[in-house]
Amino acid sequence: MRLRRGWVTRLGKAGQTPQCSLILVAAALLCLFTFPTALSAKHRSTTKSSPSDMEEETRQRLREHGWWPTRGDAARHEYAGSAACAACHEIESASQPGTSMAHAAEPANDSVVLRNAPLLSSQPGDPSPFQTTIRREAHGSEYTVVRGGYAMRGQLLWAMGAGTMGQTYIVDADGTLYEAHRTYFSEIKGLDPTPGQSDKLTENMEEAFGHPLAATDAASCFACHTLQSSVKGQFDPARALPGVGCESCHGPGAKHVRAMQNNQLDEGLRAIFTPSSLSPVEKNDFCGACHRAPLDVVAIKAFLPINVRFQPYRLSHSRCWSKPDARLTCVACHNPHEEVRHETSFYDARCLACHRSRDDERASATATVAACKVADHQCTSCHMPKYRVPSMHGSFTDHDIRIVRAGEPFPL
Repeated sequence: MRLRRGWVTRLGKAGQTPQCSLILVAAALLCLFTFPTALSAKHRSTTKSSPSDMEEETRQRLREHGWWPTRGDAARHEYAGSAACAACHEIESASQPGTSMAHAAEPANDSVVLRNAPLLSSQPGDPSPFQTTIRREAHGSEYTVVRGGYAMRGQLLWAMGAGTMGQTYIVDADGTLYEAHRTYFSEIKGLDPTPGQSDKLTENMEEAFGHPLAATDAASCFACHTLQSSVKGQFDPARALPGVGCESCHGPGAKHVRAMQNNQLDEGLRAIFTPSSLSPVEKNDFCGACHRAPLDVVAIKAFLPINVRFQPYRLSHSRCWSKPDARLTCVACHNPHEEVRHETSFYDARCLACHRSRDDERASATATVAACKVADHQCTSCHMPKYRVPSMHGSFTDHDIRIVRAGEPFPL
């Protein structure tokens, strides 16, 4: 077992080691992918005719657009802050802070999960030879991995995820930042391997502790969980704002706010990004900057059942998507300023915006597609089934909208 000086120490009689120093910079949840430099042309659609209707990887969108989620080249003074939006956008500003996206990250000391569970440990029957615990102390939460009289300890800095399904932690171990190898899952109310990290048994204590974070990996993922973590192209997580806010999607708003306050309406509208102006394909890629755009998934060859949670990629597989339509984009069904609705009946109206409710119904200007032969309600319960992902202790709705036949394999 390779041990690095200062990271792993022998347990004393009291089972304690010197506390790892807390650094000032925070870090982000390690992205489960990195983009390769080349992509086969065979994965691009040949049916799209204009640049706005071409699927692209997020890295390409970042180069070509004035604003795109995860962009980090604006200066800090260019941001106005979400509170400044409330003066004009009262309804959206009232509901958005209550969404899961608004709670996509929080300092570990503020984590409700960790406050409610001051002691977490490896699950009974965990085959790993290492014992992992998270213990909340007066100074914060401590992350410890122990085996055979040796321990590796660190301080939890950030909690990534609202805790609805789970929460992954960023740990400082003597100045080195890690994505913890154990994640909290709400279903089991305990710790299990972090998705995306190897679930193979390891004899290496550092691997059992977590994945060391490179600055580029941290910056990419932090950009999806927080705001202003990178400014002027420099990763600056110490001043990051937790969660997704108005300017995560609309871009820096200080110039827009000043113009609108001075009644310079045209200039104000030009100074803010409006995602509704995008084409259907661009909207899918826009949300996919964090939820995985179709070509992002293709680029990393993530053709595994776990890709059911990459909604923009799955949506692009739908038969309905062969001719992209504004009625079939992420925001056509999900208001980004409100929490996601889970009742199936809520989405019936969205389906009937394209499909007739019955065969003998006269086609309207919008409902031109044939009616379902089975029912005209709770459409998503059949055509968007839920699939369980065991490694994540939860289920995800498949956004590959289709006729699902019994016994057919999961379409990757």
